[in-house]
Amino acid sequence: MSNLYTSIGRPSDMKWLAMGANIKSFDEASRETFIKEVEAAVGPEGFMIFLELNHGSWLPLFNVNSNPQLGLKRIILGNPLIAVTMLSQSTKSLDAGLFVPVEIMVRELPDGEGTEIIWQVPSTMIAAVDEGNSELLAAAEVLDRKLEELIIAISSRA
Repeated sequence: MSNLYTSIGRPSDMKWLAMGANIKSFDEASRETFIKEVEAAVGPEGFMIFLELNHGSWLPLFNVNSNPQLGLKRIILGNPLIAVTMLSQSTKSLDAGLFVPVEIMVRELPDGEGTEIIWQVPSTMIAAVDEGNSELLAAAEVLDRKLEELIIAISSRA
């Protein structure tokens, strides 16, 4: 988990909420400020944390994932500057927004065997909302690659 937090920030960091609350107007100066805040908030692979849901904290109540010391976390992460490349291409209103930011599931394995990361390839979902939109698909495939680069980076760090 620490490799992931190094790349996207910790749940306590969640700068996204403050960024949205700080928008008071939609002029160019506000846009530039927002872009600078996003660029400062994202980690080395270009993502920041939006939300973390800790399933590991409650599943042991039902004898699922019975070791509460092992994390099982669903993490919503993204980058608004990447998301806008898809949302601006979605001709069917802003339906692509249903799939950005992206989600991953991180599960700590027993006996210190490492972690397992599960994710859906964003383009497989995003392209379905506006079938045949090649610009949207191309933008979503960029997100696919960036997410894969993040997964590789956090998996390969010692």
